[in-house]
Amino acid sequence: MFGYSSPPGSKSYNKLKHVLGLSELFYISMGAAIFGQNEEMLKRMLEGMGLAQIDWKPSNGQTEVIFVETAYTISSCNLADCKDQPRILIQTEQGGNIKLPLLTRCHESPNCVILEYSDRNYNNPHFARRGLSESTVLLPIMTQTPSRLSQYEPEIPKVIQQRNIDMVFFGSMTDRRAGLFAHADEYRKTHPDRTVIVAKSRNIQHIAASYQEAKVCLLMHSYSSQSGGEYHRWSEFAPFGCIPVMEQFADTVGMHAYERCGGAVFTNSTQLIPTAVDVVERVDQGLYNHRSTAIMNWWKRSIRWESILPTVYEDPSET
Repeated sequence: MFGYSSPPGSKSYNKLKHVLGLSELFYISMGAAIFGQNEEMLKRMLEGMGLAQIDWKPSNGQTEVIFVETAYTISSCNLADCKDQPRILIQTEQGGNIKLPLLTRCHESPNCVILEYSDRNYNNPHFARRGLSESTVLLPIMTQTPSRLSQYEPEIPKVIQQRNIDMVFFGSMTDRRAGLFAHADEYRKTHPDRTVIVAKSRNIQHIAASYQEAKVCLLMHSYSSQSGGEYHRWSEFAPFGCIPVMEQFADTVGMHAYERCGGAVFTNSTQLIPTAVDVVERVDQGLYNHRSTAIMNWWKRSIRWESILPTVYEDPSET
């Protein structure tokens, strides 16, 4: 991903290097509890470059500290008032939820760089018109490895063929996702002895227990078919070994590996349930037992966060 957006010598490559060199200290606040695990991963990534985290919130205009923030952060020194503040802005959103004015202010600051997770977003025409690619670096910042559910991942997972939940989906119930309820009801009527869960829940123990028993984990975009991947959700359920049946991502970077190694079964929104039904039938025939184990093992290898930045900024003269 990094090489796609920021090959050595590019403006974004140099800008991130510049921002990382402005201080040895950083303060991270992504502004929402759902990003708690992402904060931990970013902390490890920055510590890999020799930076140290401070736990106290910096005061207004404290330029010896790099702020690591999102659009949801209540900053002690926001971009509008503190243009020169060293800052790493984490872009977490999709489509119409992307805060372009905020990203533009970051781009216009000499000391602010954007970390983006989706090449679909990166290639958005609105990005190009504002020149945002010059300040944007692609990194897997929304992939949780390990995830917030890692403490509930079983050491010896249940064989997928023996699980008792056919399909499960947890997520915000946007208008676009409302149809999942109707499809789930139809499936229950035709399969009265089967279990399907489509719900919004903040009970992480319930979510984890459901993933442990799921044959198929569903994923549908929140607002549009042309969306980057919802990697935060995928990386939560994949280590439990359910087969990911997901609406096609508009991203292109790394998709082959996600399909081949990560177990993704991509389809369009209208075929999500029919595809899941087909996969469940194959699971019941024992055709996915080895695949399930391979998916779990691939995801549990995790991302080596501490080595990402040292690897891309390694000085060839020192090797």
